[in-house]
Amino acid sequence: MTLRLSIVIPTYNEAENVPVLVGRVAAVLSHRGIDYELIVADDDSPDGTWQVAESVRARHPQVRVIRRTSGEKGLAAAVVEGWRQARGELLGVMDADWQHPPEVLAKLLDAFADPSVDLAIASRYAPHGGSRGLNLVRKWLSRGASNLAQAVLPPAAHGVTDPMSGYFLLRRRVVERVALRPKGYKILLEVLGRGQYRRVVEVPFAFGRRTQGESKLGANVMRDYLLQLWCLVWAPSGFGRFVRFCLVGSTGVVVNVGVLWWLRGSGMLSTLWAGAVAVECAILNNFLWNELWTFKDRSRFAPRLSSRIWRLAHFNLICGVGALFHLAILWTLAIRLGWNYLFANAIAIILVTFWNYGLNTTWTWTRLAQALAR
Repeated sequence: MTLRLSIVIPTYNEAENVPVLVGRVAAVLSHRGIDYELIVADDDSPDGTWQVAESVRARHPQVRVIRRTSGEKGLAAAVVEGWRQARGELLGVMDADWQHPPEVLAKLLDAFADPSVDLAIASRYAPHGGSRGLNLVRKWLSRGASNLAQAVLPPAAHGVTDPMSGYFLLRRRVVERVALRPKGYKILLEVLGRGQYRRVVEVPFAFGRRTQGESKLGANVMRDYLLQLWCLVWAPSGFGRFVRFCLVGSTGVVVNVGVLWWLRGSGMLSTLWAGAVAVECAILNNFLWNELWTFKDRSRFAPRLSSRIWRLAHFNLICGVGALFHLAILWTLAIRLGWNYLFANAIAIILVTFWNYGLNTTWTWTRLAQALAR
């Protein structure tokens, strides 16, 4: 392992835990010959955690301390600040309360021997994992929150058993060009929802019991978690991107009907030509909003007018084929099979929406956008 490792340890009133934890982490990493740094990001703890961490540097020079006296407080914000100042190609996070066994770091590091792995998560719920450090109520809440998170995470995160884990490593490129906006404590949820990654692996571990300090779970934490999920629903990734695409499509329906009514009602064009113009106006409307909103994070890397024209042509082609599929589905269901035409039309809209979204996500605003950005 030649990659430099930076692990952020967010703290608040963890003065009793930090010295022991640093010693255990150092024993694991030094034994493996890892080039590493431990960044203690402390929210100006009343118990002087940051001072204790500074004193530990005499024995462990790999320790760096960030005393956060201003800005947004909370575990996730501390982690983001620590990553911003980190020097490593591999970034990580673990708690200071001993519930994350440092010995698991070795297995997390081993996962990156495979260059296709971008994110390694210590999971309580993977086979052979455990959560004995949680009482029955917290286990129920943790499981429920994990299941709820799956509904808003992108496809690459599907199958992750513990999206609420606070113990993981990732390659810097996963978050390097991403604006993370975490709320409260669940930083992994933000990484899974907004990060740029390909493959995720999970390493089972037994979640330990807290021996010092106090748990930070409370009503505010649960509120922040729900707020974070809501923000991810609207984020330009995964399910959030699909929601945006569908909303844009609904505006296209309004444009299509409005243009058709105006051109046909005024007698300017025949029904066929008015319909063709209305379809193209709707496609142009949808492209504009998808370019500036749904896929803004991708289109901004190739913002030249010529690049946008290429994407428009590609979008037009895919949606044009989608329109033909729409008519074919409508004809088959309503005319050949005798289904109600409104129900048949709804089925066609749903199927073509997935066609348009899937191909435009994969080609127009991914492969084509990347090619034009070079």
